[in-house]
Amino acid sequence: MAEPRHIVRTRDLDPLSAFHGRHPYNPDSEMWMTRLGELSGLKRLGVNLVRLPPGKQSFIPHAHSMEEEFVFVVDGAGEVVLDGVAYPLGPGDFVAFPTDGVVHHVASTGAGDLVYLTAGERSRVEVADMPSIGKTAVFRDNTITLFGDDGVESLTAAEWFARTRIAE
Repeated sequence: MAEPRHIVRTRDLDPLSAFHGRHPYNPDSEMWMTRLGELSGLKRLGVNLVRLPPGKQSFIPHAHSMEEEFVFVVDGAGEVVLDGVAYPLGPGDFVAFPTDGVVHHVASTGAGDLVYLTAGERSRVEVADMPSIGKTAVFRDNTITLFGDDGVESLTAAEWFARTRIAE
């Protein structure tokens, strides 16, 4: 009997089948991300299993205006940077990112991969401030509009993800 898609056996997934990408504005970003929410049929909640190689970061430091998210560390050593202050992370640590304006990102600091489960809301509109590059991103209806001192740029979701994918 085949199992329903509601169950994802992560131990049976090929790690190399995960999305291999980076944040397009952070050269230190690199991750392998398995979209567990999509695999299991979730529509309103994005759930991902993420692997950060040693010395790499998740995304660019950012703060959410609309969507809450969290990180739960499964394996490895890392740090979360909250408003410029680094705090160590290890297995079993939980970090919440409410919509309180705290700029955050995660980095792998150990000899092996940092592995964590992350989940966040999928609102119709999200606004993310990226103060390290002076940009604010508005995500709405499969369009990303970036506002900054250098002007405004609009991208489709496909164009955004094309910038994030790391060619194998």
